[in-house]
This record gives sequence, C-alpha cells and structure tokens, in this order.
Amino acid sequence: MSLSTLKVYREALRATRIAFHNDITVLKAARLQIKQEIKQSKNQNQSNDEIQIGLQKLKDINKFLIENLVQGEKQNNGKYLLNFHDKIELGDNETIKQNHKEKMGSLSNAKTVKLSKDAR
Repeated sequence: MSLSTLKVYREALRATRIAFHNDITVLKAARLQIKQEIKQSKNQNQSNDEIQIGLQKLKDINKFLIENLVQGEKQNNGKYLLNFHDKIELGDNETIKQNHKEKMGSLSNAKTVKLSKDAR
C-alpha cells in the first residue's frame, strides 16, 4: 500500500470514528466496506490515474461523513435527538439565497416576449 493510499485509508478510519462514534454496528460495517474496497482495488491492475480517482473519491466520502452526516437517536417520547459534533457544517440559508441569486439573476422587471402562434 502506497503512502498516499495509507494516508487516505487512515483518514477514512478517522472519519468513520467521528461520524459513527455511538453506533458500533454501523462503524464496523463502514470500516469493513472501506477495507474491502481498498483490498479489491489493490488486487486489480490499475493505472496511476485510476488509483488517484479512487483516492479522491474516498477523500470526498471522508469529507461528507465528517461535515454532513448527523446521527439521530430515538428517545422514549418518539422524537429523535440529533448528535451534532464540532465538525458538522451548519449551513446558513442566507448564503444559499445569495449564491442562488448570483446564478439565476433577478427575474423581477424581466420583459416577456410573446410568441406567435407559429412559434408555439
């Protein structure tokens, strides 16, 4: 296993520990899946580009697990208690709205064009 592969593998183990720290069953299953994928890719003759693509995919998964995955625990009253940690990305609706306006532009005061019957 190359050093870069080992580094990303260790990051994956760390990401699963952060994301699934209270759920041992899911933690073990996630780690087993990662281990199997690494072993499977090791047994295949892959080009350096394919290896880099696989490592980038695992890095993206690690980031998603750490920043976006929140586990919930069902309480006796039927509600769920969400287990947030300090690395969870807490979004702000204002930033989403601003980004959306930049992409879409303003539709207010937009001129409408009537199509002739032939163009419809």
